[in-house]
Amino acid sequence: MKTITTVLLLMLVSLAADAQKLDGIWKGTRSGPNGDFELTFTFKVKGESLAGEFSSQMGSMPLQNGKIHDNQFSYDIDINGQTMSSTGVLEGDVVKITGSRRPEPIILHRVKEDSKINGAWLAKVQGPQGDMELIFTFKVDGNKLVGTDSSAMGSIPLNNGVVQGNEFSFDIEMQEMKISHKCKYLDDDSIEMKANVMEQDMVIKMKRVK
Repeated sequence: MKTITTVLLLMLVSLAADAQKLDGIWKGTRSGPNGDFELTFTFKVKGESLAGEFSSQMGSMPLQNGKIHDNQFSYDIDINGQTMSSTGVLEGDVVKITGSRRPEPIILHRVKEDSKINGAWLAKVQGPQGDMELIFTFKVDGNKLVGTDSSAMGSIPLNNGVVQGNEFSFDIEMQEMKISHKCKYLDDDSIEMKANVMEQDMVIKMKRVK
């Protein structure tokens, strides 16, 4: 009995994860009288509800009555008082959308968005001779983080960088001493960094430089 329950739970988790993969921006093209034009869909999944918007050269319109189940979803768009219903299916990094008035499906591909962590960040730390400015440069690639820590004394590469959502960590080696950093990107476009220096935690809030 426990085995069956465990399998069912794993299936539910897997299905929920598939639904969340629809989140984000997707683009495709459609043929018109004057040639092909670009379509952009922004999908936002919350439970079994789907929200977002559809954009083209004609403007933007919100998705209405959006629903999602497993990797299949549906929504309506109101065009000048007429309701256009569509259904879609998520297949990896491809979305296929069909409608009652469209003989051929619209093929969408995911738009890769840059991580909010990317960029240069300013941190001020207290030193023996007063405050010292550090510039951290971060670059996210999947769940990996690379970059540098720069100051008036030079630049040091970041090691062992790992990213999980808005949280990330990395190490810096200085004169055979390893300093571990745990960071979190905050909603106000800042980063809270906790550096472990000689078994003492130092909390620093970093501001974006660019």
